[in-house]
Amino acid sequence: MKKIVINTLLGLSTTIALNAADCIMVKELNVEFKNASTVYSNASEYQEVKDYANFLKETGLYALIEGHTSSLSGAKYNYDLSTRRAAKVRETLISLGVNPSQVKSMGYGESTPLYDNSTEDGEAKNRRVRGEVFNSASELNEYITSEKNRIASIKYQEQ
Repeated sequence: MKKIVINTLLGLSTTIALNAADCIMVKELNVEFKNASTVYSNASEYQEVKDYANFLKETGLYALIEGHTSSLSGAKYNYDLSTRRAAKVRETLISLGVNPSQVKSMGYGESTPLYDNSTEDGEAKNRRVRGEVFNSASELNEYITSEKNRIASIKYQEQ
């Protein structure tokens, strides 16, 4: 199985997996949460996690579950909250039958907003967990190491 990354016009990237016949296999994970909480924003969020679990089980791909927050509260609080959110999704995936060695989680806090935090809608959309897929455990671990290095200097800085 091959993996390619496509950048969209909006500057967002999506990961696409190709099976042995080079047919595209895509499954996005973007789960939103209630404010200051590890509770999904609505019932459809659990269904999205369930669909993602089935995708991981069918493809055998590895995943990093990334937790993110809005910029409300302090940076350390947001980092801890994002870590708990990502861990919750990881635990849900495992409870749905995904091999624990196939999925890891990591918090980013407020370091990587996709939307404008000066609006309520932007804040709500930044309270999210998303998934990145990888072909192997080594690819996943290399990515985690590089991401930890990237955010290490900014995760607790107050803005």
